[in-house]
Amino acid sequence: MLPVQDYIDHFKEMWERSPDTFPQFHNTYSAEEKFTHERNFDGFQKKLKDLQNVRKAQQVQRDPAKSFFPMFRSFLETVFDFNPGHLEIILSEEFKDVSKDFFYRARAFGPELEPEDIYQGMRNVWIMNGLQLMAEKPVKITPSVFAYSMIYPYSDNLLDDPELSKVEKQAFSARFDRRLHGLPEEAVNHTEKQLFRLITMFEDEFPRGEFPKVYESLYAIQQGQTNSLKMIAQNGLSDDEICTICFEKGGASVLADGYLVAGEMTREQEQALFGYGVYLQLLDDIQDVKEDSLASTKTIFSCLPEKDLGRYVNKTIHFGREALEEMRCFNGVKSDDFLGLMNRSIEMMTVESVGLNHTWYSNDYLEEIEKVSPLHFDYLRKKRTQSKSQRFALFQKYFDMPKAKQKVA
Repeated sequence: MLPVQDYIDHFKEMWERSPDTFPQFHNTYSAEEKFTHERNFDGFQKKLKDLQNVRKAQQVQRDPAKSFFPMFRSFLETVFDFNPGHLEIILSEEFKDVSKDFFYRARAFGPELEPEDIYQGMRNVWIMNGLQLMAEKPVKITPSVFAYSMIYPYSDNLLDDPELSKVEKQAFSARFDRRLHGLPEEAVNHTEKQLFRLITMFEDEFPRGEFPKVYESLYAIQQGQTNSLKMIAQNGLSDDEICTICFEKGGASVLADGYLVAGEMTREQEQALFGYGVYLQLLDDIQDVKEDSLASTKTIFSCLPEKDLGRYVNKTIHFGREALEEMRCFNGVKSDDFLGLMNRSIEMMTVESVGLNHTWYSNDYLEEIEKVSPLHFDYLRKKRTQSKSQRFALFQKYFDMPKAKQKVA
């Protein structure tokens, strides 16, 4: 079996030694620079609004190279300061093609899904595409990339549904676990039927007898999901137990990403991906601290007293920088651009999360970390709902096409 506990212990030690002092950042932004970025953001939003016009949206579909992608490149450059090396990765032809391909397949597979659900899955596609680059594999939507990314909109949303009882969630997890282990299991609803179809896609690409570690990685993430249910309205968990559950869930998730991309990996690569997953889980928990607290879901962050979160954000950033260095064991990580892109993206999302959840931080901490944000925090809060709705509107418009042309997964 995969040495998941060894990886948990390794990264818990890394977490414990990560300092809680304020990190050094490459860039800080004056008020005037922020205002310039915000004007650029407003200009980009205006262009998105123009794309709600059907004729213009169709024009984008016909020739995205001359319309949408240059506009998006300018947005990333002039609002968030991504450098040319980062942009070459984000806007490569391979990444453009797989995003569109995934959307069409997802809509054909699950017409009941909302664009927001498909966008949730696409974020995992982008992670797996990055792993394909690192493992020197073609960047494309394989059956397993599709299936694993579609599991998120179905299983995560079900497990996060406050309307379902803990007993119902545990019964679902038990049925899903049996099917994941190759045992016959009857789906009791549409969501489970869809999930079982996705597991079949894994089995078709990676036969169980030939790729045992692929399935061990899937068992590991299922175990992590099951253990995470202990964090829902559960009293009596120690800080160490909460940390273990958090690290197991996040690390196993990206470990499975890696096996569903490569089929086989070295122990060093397993550990590196586990750490990447832990880092992403810490980011998720920072982003969701308010929701987790209201739902009595225990995480490293939601258990803290309000306005005491800053030093843990600092620890997360220091931890992430060290954890990502282990990714250099992959042959495809040939330069600092790839790791730089990963780290900048996560750190900017972390900084944004601080601004959006400002009541959890001291005024002194907010003042300090806002200096490294390219946008004012009050601007981010004002734009949050508007930019989210516009992002999904653009997402749906850009990828929309007649059903007759859709690809079937």
